[in-house]
Amino acid sequence: MDLDKVEQILLLYGQDDQRTDAWHTKRGEMLTASEIYKAVHDASPALKHEIVMSKLAPRQQQQSGFGPKALMWGTRFEPIAKHIYMTYIQPGVRIEDTTCIPHRDHSFLGASPDGILISETKDDPRYGRLVEFKCPISRDFSDETPIPTTYYHQMQLQLECTDMTECDYVEMKFKEVTYTEWLESTAQYKSWFAIDESGKVVYREIEDQRDVATWRREMMPTLETEWWTTVYWVFDKYRSKLVPRDPQWLSTNLPSFQEVWNTVQTHRAAGTVPDHPKEKTILTL
Repeated sequence: MDLDKVEQILLLYGQDDQRTDAWHTKRGEMLTASEIYKAVHDASPALKHEIVMSKLAPRQQQQSGFGPKALMWGTRFEPIAKHIYMTYIQPGVRIEDTTCIPHRDHSFLGASPDGILISETKDDPRYGRLVEFKCPISRDFSDETPIPTTYYHQMQLQLECTDMTECDYVEMKFKEVTYTEWLESTAQYKSWFAIDESGKVVYREIEDQRDVATWRREMMPTLETEWWTTVYWVFDKYRSKLVPRDPQWLSTNLPSFQEVWNTVQTHRAAGTVPDHPKEKTILTL
């Protein structure tokens, strides 16, 4: 049986290894979508230096479940956003996860989409559409707010690596509240999750009718330690914008991407790091 483009991607890359050791290792060998804004043709010399340095001297990976507050906020709320999206906003689709997908012609470029939409039938226009979730911790937005340039470039590389035509950009705003505020909230969606000291998160689904005491008693055995905390949240708002693939994006930026990657390869071979745009001396590793 012939596989369509979506099925081929899922066959080759349909596994969710994001933020594992293997995923971080693979990302170190390419320029990836979440950082590609630092390598576009009009990126500043400082940004290009930053992405080169991240490949030559990568930061030590954070223990699972920990890291910068904004990153952890987005990571912890992404499964909730996906559930709301599939269940209430776009019923009739499921989201398939993928590993990092290399570009078919330029292997030093790669992307890890938040997901690919799979509909009940292939003639559904949503079939094969990429989806990118953002759950900002403090940044506000409205339907008229422009998509941040950083995320626009991220989605364009995702579309190039998957050879898809459009990506649904979804922003959801959640608020962390006290238990009393949670009880009194009339938010459309609200729930909570528990975090143990290792960073493991256990979610209470929105549709779960158990009260807090019952849920805690029944879920405690799933946590790895006796120390844990409960985060109560309420849904504030969301927006989604369909972002089409720009046929000129890759050709416009590819020379800059190649230059940045060649710089990485040159310094790896020499065991050196490049001058900072504001520095004159060269450092030797």
